[in-house]
This record gives sequence, C-alpha cells and structure tokens, in this order.
Amino acid sequence: MKMTETEIEDLVRAAVSKYVTGEAGGKRMKALIMDEERKMTVKEMPVPTPSENNMIVKIKYASICGTDFRTFMQGSSKINPPRILGHESAGEVIHAGAYAESRGFRKGDRVTVAPAIGCGQCWPCRTGHTNMCDSLKTLGFQYEGAFAEQMEIPRHAIEMGNVIKIPDNVSDMSAALSEPAACAYNAQTYLNIRPDDYVVIYGSGYIGCIHAELARLAGASKIIMVEIAKPRAEIARKMIPGIILINPKEQDTVEEVRRITGGRGANVVITALSVPSVHTEAQKIAAKMGRISLFGGIAGEGKGYLDSNLIHYKELSMHGVHATTAEMMKKIMDYVSEGKLNLEKYVSDIYELEDIQKGFEEIRDRNAMKVLVRP
Repeated sequence: MKMTETEIEDLVRAAVSKYVTGEAGGKRMKALIMDEERKMTVKEMPVPTPSENNMIVKIKYASICGTDFRTFMQGSSKINPPRILGHESAGEVIHAGAYAESRGFRKGDRVTVAPAIGCGQCWPCRTGHTNMCDSLKTLGFQYEGAFAEQMEIPRHAIEMGNVIKIPDNVSDMSAALSEPAACAYNAQTYLNIRPDDYVVIYGSGYIGCIHAELARLAGASKIIMVEIAKPRAEIARKMIPGIILINPKEQDTVEEVRRITGGRGANVVITALSVPSVHTEAQKIAAKMGRISLFGGIAGEGKGYLDSNLIHYKELSMHGVHATTAEMMKKIMDYVSEGKLNLEKYVSDIYELEDIQKGFEEIRDRNAMKVLVRP
C-alpha cells in the first residue's frame, strides 16, 4: 500500500530522532527500575527519545524519599513494572522540544519537577489543587522517574506548569530536596501555626525536621519532637537548636506534653511517621481546638485509630495531606533563596546510581536523614 506524504514524514522524523539520541545505535543509560518480578534493580535502559512535545533532563541529583524506601522494604502495588523509580530530582535540560520552547524553556536550563501531575480538568485541578487530581499521574509511578541518567518530561507536565526553573542562587542539591519539603509546607497550610502555639511533631526524620523548621518560621512558641531513635533525635537537636525532645521509650509522651505545655496540650500535632497508634495518641495530647495533621500514611486500610468523642468534645480539627504542587515547591525554594531554609544540611550521604542499594541500607541501618543519588 502506498504511503502518504505525511506518513513518510513521520517515519523520517522517528528515524532522525532515534539517530540523534543514539537509540538506533543502542545507546543506553543506567536506571533503577522495578522489574517484572517487582524487584528493584539497576540495569541498562534505552535513553529517552526527544520529540517536539517533550523535554529531556540530565539528572544531577535524585533523592530517596520515604515512599521509595517503603518500596525498597515492602514493594508497591501502585507501580506497574517495569518502571524507572524516583520522583525527587534536579537536572539540566538537554532537549527542549518546540512545545517546551514555546513555554519558555531552553537547553541548558536547570529545572526540577513537581512529580504529581494533575489532569487540569477535574474540580480539584480547576481550583488549584492539582495534587488532589481525580486522575493523578506521578513521575516514578505512571511516568518514568528520576533514578536514571536522563529523565523524560512529558508534554502534559509542561502544560500543567509542573516544570520549575531553579533560581540562580539555589543549588541543584537544594532543588532536589524541595519537593518533600513542599509536602510539609502543604500540610501546614491547613494548620495555621501562630506565635503562641505549642507544636508537637512525631518523628525527627527529614520531614519531621522540615515541619519543625516551618513551624519555627511561623513563630511557634515551643516545638516538641517525639522520637524513639536516639541517634536521629540527636541529629535533629543539632539541626534545629531549641527543640524539646521526648523519647517514648523513657518517658510518658502524654504526661510530658502536659507538663511542658502547662496542662494546655499541643495546639498543633503533626504525625510525620507511619505508626497507627500515634494517630490515637495525637488526639490525647492535643489542646482544646487543636489542629492535627495526619501526615504519615498508614499501610493497609488505616481504620480504627480515631476517637470521635475526643474530636467532638475538644473541637479538634483533623487534616490529611497528599503530595504537593509546583507553587508550593517554588515557595520552598524562595525560603532557600532568602536564607530562611538550609536543606543541604540534612544530606547524610551521596551515592552513585549503581550504588543506590547502599543508600537504602544507609537509611535502614544507620538512620540516615536524607540520601541523594548522583547519576
């Protein structure tokens, strides 16, 4: 059958594209994937193919987050293999298609990406809450992720404004750490922390520490951290001078919070870990009219940990949180640019991509705060 002129042009473009990227000659890159057996492994993958509608980024840093670590420990049913994992990143644009150029992006730009990409059509998207999209697609889940030498950014991510240029005075390392910090910022938009507030944070990992930093910027009167791992608690104490630490193995958390707050309780409670009983205890230590952020999700159904009477009679407000938006990531980078936040101090280790397994082990075995990967 005779081909049309348009079909011939499409074939030529595809062939040229493969030649440019090296795919036709077998050019490949290292990437961490979840394979068909649902195991995480570093292997050779084809480099992304440039087109008029996409961007390709050379990854400078990618960060291991709590979700990545849970996938390492327990697997994930939310990822369809094979899939390149990772969604916290910073990199340099090495290809900007015509659509990306029309939106102001150029080769050589330093960018990060808000990984949760909304559809733009549903009610949450239309009201600015793209992270709550009814048809959410996420880098490292539905799209190929950042634990690779190169990452493709699809047109839809560009169209939705999820690609963010990194300010000149913000480092690649800080930009790679901005997304999880912006998740904490998202949670705190519901909490309205004020100068007179007592804030209790369960967990002193990176997320817990960022919550403490943001609470301090909001003027919280006292910031209390609940942490059972002494090494991690001591790291948090050094990072954030002035915090008050409670170790539940040695102290009664409810009694200690009551003592520290003079019987008032905590105006704000943030559960920055995934321990079901903490959701129950948070209601006990909360002050009347307290605000609680159930930041750390619970594996499984997560039912049966809330006390309706405590919520009712203390007039408690309970808030969930999921992911973040590009605008919130920009806010975090503004804080970094203005010297209000130092994200790099939380980096425990940096590993080459082929050694990423050691990074996961560092988190598991040595309470590493934040581990970066450098493809």
